[in-house]
Amino acid sequence: MMRTEISLLGFLRDGSLGAFIPRKHCSPVDVFACLGSADEVYTPDDLDLPYQPGSAACFPLVVAYGDLEFHFAGENELATVFVDTFSGVAQQADGGPLLLQDRKFLRQGLPLSEFLKMARQAGLEITDVREHAPPYAMIATTAAGIEVGFEHDDPELPDSQATLRWFCWMHA
Repeated sequence: MMRTEISLLGFLRDGSLGAFIPRKHCSPVDVFACLGSADEVYTPDDLDLPYQPGSAACFPLVVAYGDLEFHFAGENELATVFVDTFSGVAQQADGGPLLLQDRKFLRQGLPLSEFLKMARQAGLEITDVREHAPPYAMIATTAAGIEVGFEHDDPELPDSQATLRWFCWMHA
């Protein structure tokens, strides 16, 4: 079985996940059409409720391809594409049935300074780096609007570095 390849560098550059381009007004069926079957599809409020297209009772809904999660607020409302678990080898995101490429850019524990250096070397435009929940967290935002979150384990320690903990796309 051929696995769909997804470039995480491409996601950071232009927001695309292979043939799927996240947008507010899309449905789980749109995601399946581009990326194939997911590992899991579930309603957080009722884990036993199966997803049925057109059924409002199924929402909110999470469509998961390994660590890559698509969170839907409604049938045609994608709220976020999110990774905050890195279950792959070397603290990298696992794509389940998707073959994630360029995972070195988005690996858990990567220091913010190293991420910014790698981004520069790859020609990736970072438009903003700002504090989030100071002094514990920082967010780097790409030109495509992808946010990459970095957190300190203990900002009180003199050698503490903010390291990568999550990344996401959110509808504007």
